[in-house]
Amino acid sequence: MGSCVFARWRASLIFIIFALHMQGHADELNVVVTSPFIDVHTGPASEYPVFHVVSKGENVEILMSRTGWYKVRIDGRGEKTLEGWIRQESLLETALPDGSGLMASSGTFDDYQTRDWEISIAGGVLDNISAMTLVGTWVWTRNLSVDASYTQALGDFSDNKIWSIRMRHTLFPGWKISPYLAIGTGEIRTQPRANLVQSGNEIRKSSHYEVAAGVRYYLTRSVLLRAEYRSLLALTDRDEQERLDQWMLGASVFF
Repeated sequence: MGSCVFARWRASLIFIIFALHMQGHADELNVVVTSPFIDVHTGPASEYPVFHVVSKGENVEILMSRTGWYKVRIDGRGEKTLEGWIRQESLLETALPDGSGLMASSGTFDDYQTRDWEISIAGGVLDNISAMTLVGTWVWTRNLSVDASYTQALGDFSDNKIWSIRMRHTLFPGWKISPYLAIGTGEIRTQPRANLVQSGNEIRKSSHYEVAAGVRYYLTRSVLLRAEYRSLLALTDRDEQERLDQWMLGASVFF
């Protein structure tokens, strides 16, 4: 059973990575150079030679980004156009056609402080059953964030799916490693295995409340590591309360 759930979530992770990669192929953007000059390299690294220099006042068309570098198209001599790569820092020396400045995120810790969104994936156990969790986060303030999550746990006797929405409070947002607390609510759907009950299509739905505590660590460019424990209190239709414990470890990307 465990291999099945991990296979599904591996496919989900591949989709997330593909979606993030496609961010580098955004719509083309035109900017104007405001510094005396900008070096244009033949490839996306400082080891590649400089083959052209763009002067102040010239137009640059930004095509895509890759690990701190931007591919650009510029006018060469005559009607010929050239394509090359400029450093991300060089974008600070350009402006939009209306004169406004251009901001670019490199995934540094400073960028992390001003992020708007996170996507996380984590694996762990839910009451001794292998579980995977996918989380989308809107960063409201430096301390407060809103999480929307989906958890799937496939056990020997039942399949469990959990949807949650919660408020998360990061205690020390200016630290690279910081604990956080969260509180939320949602729904749990439990479907017994068809070969164990007479009606295999029976689905039990329960509202739940949850509290969580964890720690997040800024690892490197746009990547965070997260470890978390959360306790869920399910309100069953039999007016009984059932407690579920989940431990998970995962990674997040921010943008």
